[in-house]
Amino acid sequence: MESFKNLRDLLRYIEKNYDNPKALNYRVNGIWQQFSTQAFLREIKWLALGLVSLGLQKGEKVGLMALPSPKWSIADLAIMAAGGVSVPIFSNISDDNFLVEVTETKLKTILVTSFNQCQLLIQHQNLFKTMIALDEPGQDANHLGWQQVIDLGKKMAELEPDCFDRLLNDIQDDDLATIIYTSGSTGKPKGVESLQKNLFSIINSESFYWDNKTDCYLSVLPLAHVFGRALNFFMIGWGVSIYYWNDPKSLGEICREVRPTTMVVVPRLLEKVYSQMLVQIYKSSFIKRKIALWAFNLAHTQKDSLYKSIFKPLADKLVYSSLREALGGCLRVVISGGAHLDPSLCHFLIEIGIPIYEGWGLTEAATVAINRPGNVKIGTVGTPLGDMKIKISPEGEILVKGSIVMHQYFLQPEETAKVLDSEGWLHTGDNGKIDSDGHLTIVGRIKDLYKTSTGEYIAPVPIEQALCKNPMIEMAMVVGEGRKFASCLLFPNFEVVENLKAAQKQSHLATEEFLKGEFIKKGMDKTIEKINRHLNHWEQIHAYRFILEPPTVKAGELTPSLKIRRNVISEKYKHIIDSMYPEDKV
Repeated sequence: MESFKNLRDLLRYIEKNYDNPKALNYRVNGIWQQFSTQAFLREIKWLALGLVSLGLQKGEKVGLMALPSPKWSIADLAIMAAGGVSVPIFSNISDDNFLVEVTETKLKTILVTSFNQCQLLIQHQNLFKTMIALDEPGQDANHLGWQQVIDLGKKMAELEPDCFDRLLNDIQDDDLATIIYTSGSTGKPKGVESLQKNLFSIINSESFYWDNKTDCYLSVLPLAHVFGRALNFFMIGWGVSIYYWNDPKSLGEICREVRPTTMVVVPRLLEKVYSQMLVQIYKSSFIKRKIALWAFNLAHTQKDSLYKSIFKPLADKLVYSSLREALGGCLRVVISGGAHLDPSLCHFLIEIGIPIYEGWGLTEAATVAINRPGNVKIGTVGTPLGDMKIKISPEGEILVKGSIVMHQYFLQPEETAKVLDSEGWLHTGDNGKIDSDGHLTIVGRIKDLYKTSTGEYIAPVPIEQALCKNPMIEMAMVVGEGRKFASCLLFPNFEVVENLKAAQKQSHLATEEFLKGEFIKKGMDKTIEKINRHLNHWEQIHAYRFILEPPTVKAGELTPSLKIRRNVISEKYKHIIDSMYPEDKV
């Protein structure tokens, strides 16, 4: 494959090398529709020219706030082809962060799924000169439909046949391509500037031997998320058919329909898949349940033994094969990133034949490292990707350098200076270590470390992941900053709770009453006791409280990528947290 340095390189390579009738796919009313390679390229050309016809100037920022689809990808590339700067915005963004991103970048044009897709857009539509709906006809001069803009582009192409080539030839490697905002988990989001050479160089990294004739990619992550967007570019560059899907709750159903060979997921999605497997097991008959639990225990056994080698083929035939089939039966590469994947879950999935490759990146450097076929170390995020370099500072911070690293933070030179040093090393804010084989292990965020009142440090994320292994726990947040001991807030999985209520013949009880009952207390005490056995004494959980109101993005408790905003949760539930430390009261 050729080396990509900008969008022009990518589009001309696709035009020269691919002719896929099912390049980009989406479902409408239960029926899959396609964009062929040629239709994909034509729409990029016409949309780019349409935007220029509307007055888009080189370097002008254009918002993209829509659900993932072929049109999202076309719009993203068309904005940049027209000389604009693409600014992806999460569809579930909070009001405050929306205003920060729109006003800071001075967005006057925004592409949306529909004009009424959310109250946020309706409330703030006066901020935009032009809104373009991907899936609706236009309403007036300020509310245009996709086809209207395409038609403007067609007309311009007829009048000036070489105008699109001129736009592409005008693209420089150092042009600003996009501004991607951080999740803002610890405060105001920052706009990450990626130049053309930063954004498209990721496609040059080859590790998984993609085959555009046989591979099929199911896209389930938001494309406004740097991880989902980077892999979207990767698949487009390698000519792999992409199927876009926006409902993780029906992942199993859509996997069985599409039968993908590759997916990119966040750990939370894998945790839910595992939880759903357990729910189905406990719904089974006595014999099936016993067999499945035996097979699960075998897969969780990490030491090789004669017993395991003898009985694993039987477990595969009776249980594992059906679990793989529930995800389509064809998966050969499942990349996990965006957060740390629990090693025991990774081991389990690999044991049952679902090939997991954990990787790591951040908004400032989309994908830095990843495990590869034949070189997987569970618990690590693999080795550097492409030309990326990694080193650990004397303080234990991970530093990275390479073509994928951002240019700077938008309008924030002081913040840029804090993370990009004079030699080009990005200070990631993550603690980590590199083993003798070059595999990187993420220990946790430096800012996420809690310091107890006794001066000891607690890394909350591994403890939270251990708690979430209990199918009843949807999310967990460890508390410990300035306290004598660690405690936690637990957000239940209400579907599992209802199943447990029914199994215990206690469906008549309110959820709060059931969670306070002896059955749940015994189960949680057992879970916490098991977790505490593997923790230092100052890290051990001494108390917990259930929170019956799920955290949401709208309330500011979660980032758009569904990470907990610890400061917001801590403030909201301060009275509950304080109740776990009665001795702290004066």
